[in-house]
Amino acid sequence: MLPQAQLPASPLATSSSLISSAKAQADLAKTASAPKDPLMEKAKEFEAVFLNEMLQNMFTGLEDGGTYGSAEGSDAWKSMLINEYANNLSQSGGIGIAASVHSQLLELQENSA
Repeated sequence: MLPQAQLPASPLATSSSLISSAKAQADLAKTASAPKDPLMEKAKEFEAVFLNEMLQNMFTGLEDGGTYGSAEGSDAWKSMLINEYANNLSQSGGIGIAASVHSQLLELQENSA
């Protein structure tokens, strides 16, 4: 027979305390990590530009309104939102372009030396 589950003695954490603890762990992980590779950062920037172009084309032809509204400045907001989508996608792992570009750049550096 399986043992019966026990509830924790302390009250359950609130969502704000869980979020603050997750942010603290993420900050700790960032400071503990190795120094950033500038070549990989440039490869991620390249991937973000590629994703931005791809997403801009993907959102072309959608009806006005929705998230961006349909007022005068909606095109600017739409463009900025798509740019943020592309940057977030690239920084969170992307679609593999940054890793390929990084390895190609390293290979080019080794061959030129």
